Amino acid sequence: MEKKTTYGLRLDQMADLFALGADDSDVSAGGSDDATLRELLREQLACPTPKGSLLLDTLVMMVDPLHGKTLGEVLLSPESNLDLIRAIKECSKTLSVTLDSQTETALARTVYFAAIAAALVHHDMKITQNSYETLAESLAMLIEKPWMAPELVELFAQARRICQHRAGAA
Repeated sequence: MEKKTTYGLRLDQMADLFALGADDSDVSAGGSDDATLRELLREQLACPTPKGSLLLDTLVMMVDPLHGKTLGEVLLSPESNLDLIRAIKECSKTLSVTLDSQTETALARTVYFAAIAAALVHHDMKITQNSYETLAESLAMLIEKPWMAPELVELFAQARRICQHRAGAA
C-alpha cells in the first residue's frame, strides 16, 4: 500500500496551510542578502516549533511536530526515519513552487535538497527522480552559497560525493 505524503490532509486543508503565511510580510521585500538568508536558515534548522515561517509552520503541521526534534536534527541525524525525511522533501518541494517570497522559496529548496541528501547519506536511498549527475550539480551550487549553514554544506558535500561516484559507475 502506497503511503500518502500529505498525512491524510484534503486539498482544501493543504490550501489553508499554504495560506497561513500569506499575510506575513515578505522578508525579502528589502532584498535577500546573504546575512538574512543565513540567519533565517539557522532559525529554521534550530527551531523545534513554528516561528511564523510558512515553511516551518507547514512542515510542523504536516509531519507530526518533527517527532520532537528540530528540522536540523532530523535532516542531520542518521537515525531519522526515512518516511519523515520523505515527507519533509515532499512538503518542501510543494512549498518551493507555491511561495511568493524569494527568501522563503530559497529556504524551501534548501530543505528539499537537504532531505534528498539526508536520505542518500544516512539511508543510502535516492528519493528523487533527478539523475545522479543533475543532483550532484544542484548540490554543488548549494555548497557554494555564501549563506549556507556549515552543517548543510557538509551534508551536501557527502551526498555530492556519493552522486559523483554513482554517476561515474553508471
